[in-house]
Amino acid sequence: MTQFFWTDDLSTGSAQIDGDHHVLVDLVNALIETMETGQDGKRMAKAMNDLIAYTGEHFRREDALMERIEYVAVLAHQAAHTKLLAQLVELNGILDAGGKINVPAVSNFLNEWLRDHILSEDMKLAAALKSQPETERLQQAH
Repeated sequence: MTQFFWTDDLSTGSAQIDGDHHVLVDLVNALIETMETGQDGKRMAKAMNDLIAYTGEHFRREDALMERIEYVAVLAHQAAHTKLLAQLVELNGILDAGGKINVPAVSNFLNEWLRDHILSEDMKLAAALKSQPETERLQQAH
C-alpha cells in the first residue's frame, strides 16, 4: 500500500482547486493509514466519512466553477465526480457492514483515480479558468 505523494506536476495553478486537492491527499492518506494498520472500525469509519464529506464539498465547488464559466466538458467532469462518490459510498457500506476489503486494491484505486483525475480533468478545467477574463478569475479566487 502506498501513501499518496503530492508532486509538482499536480499543481493546476488554481489556489482554490490545489488547496482542495492537498486536503483530499491528506484525507486519502489518513484512510489508507487506518486500513493498513487495521485500526478499529470507528477510526476507519471516521476516516472514510471525512473523505466522503470533503470530496463532496470539493466536487460541489468545482461543479459551481464549471457552471459559472460554462465549461464545455461540465457533464463529463460531473459524471466522473458522481461515479467516484458512489464508489466511496459503496466502499463505506462494505466497511459499515463489517465486510472485508482488498486494502492494496483500494489504496491503488484511490491513488490512481486522484492522480489521473487531476492530471487530465482538473488540468483542463484549470486551463479554462485561466482563459477567463481577469475579473472572473478574481471572483473564483475568493
